[in-house]
Amino acid sequence: MTDFSVKWNPKKAAKKMAVVQTALFPGEDVWFLGFCNNLKPLASEIALTALRVVALQEREIKFEARYPDIASFVTNAKKGTVEVVRRDGGSIVIKMVPQDDLDVIEGFFRLGQRTTPPSSLMATADTAAATNAASLKRITAAKESSWPNSILKGKLSRKASEAILRQCHGDEQPWLILTSSAGAGILASFDDRLVIIKTGAFTSFMAGSLGGERSATFHFSDITGIEYNSGFVNGVLEILTPSYSGGANKDYWRGTNQSRNADSNDPWTLSNCLPLSKLDYNTSLAEINELKARVSRAKQMSAGPVAPKAAPEVDGLAEQLQKLAGLRDSGVLSDEEFTAAKARLLA
Repeated sequence: MTDFSVKWNPKKAAKKMAVVQTALFPGEDVWFLGFCNNLKPLASEIALTALRVVALQEREIKFEARYPDIASFVTNAKKGTVEVVRRDGGSIVIKMVPQDDLDVIEGFFRLGQRTTPPSSLMATADTAAATNAASLKRITAAKESSWPNSILKGKLSRKASEAILRQCHGDEQPWLILTSSAGAGILASFDDRLVIIKTGAFTSFMAGSLGGERSATFHFSDITGIEYNSGFVNGVLEILTPSYSGGANKDYWRGTNQSRNADSNDPWTLSNCLPLSKLDYNTSLAEINELKARVSRAKQMSAGPVAPKAAPEVDGLAEQLQKLAGLRDSGVLSDEEFTAAKARLLA
């Protein structure tokens, strides 16, 4: 049974509960759910569950502290606040809590200190905490443009790094990140696919998506070729697929002087093209050749082994030879026709 803030009628309390439960762990009992009005961090609900104290903004948890991890828990009736300090130094002052809710909140906090949560809930929370910690570490590294497990060719902006992060599945990282020194975008290659991303102020403008992002994913099994066309200085790396054929070369000069998205051959706007200088290309040639090799291996694996041609059945061959001999003996086939038919059959 859940206690609710005095500010809410039963109908509003039920709506609030339905939203908040989507942010909590499965099976996490809510003892109290109440009103607050916090700006830093932004929070509109305070919840005390069988496991922890939580400040939320609808479906997003802004602060949480498990009861054993709380070093200080202070309610202030005059200010209408609840101050929570964790042992690791994290803290929050939850403001504009109705005074009539404070005693109830204090009572449930004391109950949480005396109660041991179900082991299944603890296991779920520990798993989630480990996942969140790994995710936070990965996000921090990405925002700092640091990819320790990736080969990084060129300089990577924070915005481009965050765009790569959105393309990652789980904890994976690309093995190769190739950037265009001309600011034309980046290529990130994973174990089974590569992504061309065009984001950032200048890059998105040149890609015809000012202020936004243009990104495309190409699975290795769908790639039919990787082509590079260059002049004396500039060039274009092109990913070929059945939907992006190489029938017309997407060179650096064709369409680059037209308005954005006005020319179908403009490599700055095409999702499968990355303008790349000859210097960039030559500097990254070893990695590009490795990318081609990985694409080739992936296509061989997806195709599977080639089944050997079935050998003709000996019994069936003998029967057909007997029929041919019968046709010759009956005069239907001449000796020359019989010999030629026999040769074709044996072949």
